[in-house]
Amino acid sequence: MKPYVEWGIVLYHDERRALISFLLIYVSSSILMLGSAGFFYYKEKIATIDRMCGVTMEHMAMQVKVHIMKNHDISSLFNESDLTKIGLYDKNKKIIKSNLTTDNINFNQINYTNHTSAFFVTQLLKPINNIEYIIIEDANVSKEMHNLKGIIAFKLFLASLFMAFVGYFLSRLLLKPVKENFAILSRFMKDSAHELNTPVTALMMSANYLKKEYDQEMVEHMLLSSKMISETYNSIAYLAFNDLDVEVNEEFDLAEHIYASIKYFQEIAASKNITINAELNTYIINMDKNSIRKLINNLISNAIKYSYSDKKIDIVLEENILKIKDEGIGINKEDQKKIFKRYKRVDQKGSGGFGIGLDIVMGICRANKIEISLESELKKGSTFSLVFP
Repeated sequence: MKPYVEWGIVLYHDERRALISFLLIYVSSSILMLGSAGFFYYKEKIATIDRMCGVTMEHMAMQVKVHIMKNHDISSLFNESDLTKIGLYDKNKKIIKSNLTTDNINFNQINYTNHTSAFFVTQLLKPINNIEYIIIEDANVSKEMHNLKGIIAFKLFLASLFMAFVGYFLSRLLLKPVKENFAILSRFMKDSAHELNTPVTALMMSANYLKKEYDQEMVEHMLLSSKMISETYNSIAYLAFNDLDVEVNEEFDLAEHIYASIKYFQEIAASKNITINAELNTYIINMDKNSIRKLINNLISNAIKYSYSDKKIDIVLEENILKIKDEGIGINKEDQKKIFKRYKRVDQKGSGGFGIGLDIVMGICRANKIEISLESELKKGSTFSLVFP
């Protein structure tokens, strides 16, 4: 699948399509809401303009009426440069004198608006100089409506741009952790495949050799590879099915449990010429055996994995405190808090693993109220301490 690069982030086809869909829905819904608000604002402003215009034209009609009553010269009323136009009509609705922009007047309405102007119609009770209807036209309302439309359209455009930019940055914020997690999971899958490939290859070679001739060393290699695969599977299975597991608490000796784990990992430790020293006092706990086995196995496996060859691992249990000390690569202070997070690894290349062991350890400790601490120094080793309740 060919990836795309958006804003410095690599996106595959489905991710790019999802991003575009999100932006389209977000921006479209925002524009729809803004457009609705703009429409209602426009209607309200037009109603206000109509009311003000109506009052102005009514006042103008009164002035024209007074002028007609006092002055027989009506030509002074008409000024083509004014936005307010006047039309004088007789009782038969024929034009006497007019500078209106239209001859199509609705005499049945007092105040109305067409596409270009607002009109106010006054009928005199007693005609003056044969004038019975005074029509006032305000062309300014058309200009105000046009300006209002322009202002609303401009504000809507600016708001749309703002919402588009907000959507853009929201998308980047949403994509960043998703892509980081995707990269971590991708690396996890590659590491898992690599982690399983080594023991599987060893098993196949050993099995092919055993077809020809029985060899005790080959059997030990097969057993070692089987245990490595089993531990990898157990870690992945715990993460996948942990919510479905039923825990059953029972009393048992923690020391015996640790001895069993040490025995299980002897072959794996021997492959790196690592010696496991154990000083364990009897300590009875009431917990789920499977969970504690995963806890101990992951800590011992981790100690072996990150220890240098030809070194030793010390495991000490005194009362309710368990310490597992290795002589390995160590962990710097900045990474000591990160290693308990899922898929986080300190050593990205050299020692294998794929960053789920200590996440499992932390989860079991929290569930059973076990206090865990870490002391570590680069190139000298690490000590994990567990305080059981």
